[in-house]
Amino acid sequence: MKNQKLNFLPQTLFATLCLCLFLASSAVVARDISNEQRAASEARERYNQAKSNNAKLAEQVSAQEKRVTDEQARLKTLQENQAKANTELQSAEADLETKVNALEKVWDERNKN
Repeated sequence: MKNQKLNFLPQTLFATLCLCLFLASSAVVARDISNEQRAASEARERYNQAKSNNAKLAEQVSAQEKRVTDEQARLKTLQENQAKANTELQSAEADLETKVNALEKVWDERNKN
C-alpha cells in the first residue's frame, strides 16, 4: 500500500504540472487573442480613417477639376474678347491717325491762307 502511495505521488505531481502548464498557456493564448483583437481594431480604425480621408480628397479633387475646367472656359472667352478688343483698338487707332492727318491738313490749308 505504501508503494502505491509513492507511485501515486509522481502521477499527481505530473498531472498538477500539466494542469499548471495548460493554464499558463491558456493565459498566454488569451493574452495573444486580446492583443490581436486590439491590433485588428486599431487597424480597422486606421483603414476607416484612411478610406474617409481618401474619399474626402477625391471629392475635393473632383470639385477642383470642375473649377479648373470652368476657369479654362472663362479664360478662353476672355482671350477671345481680348483678341476682338485688340482688333477694334487697331482699327480705331488707324481711323484716329487718318482723322488726325486730315485735320492737320485742313489746319495747314487754313493757316496758309
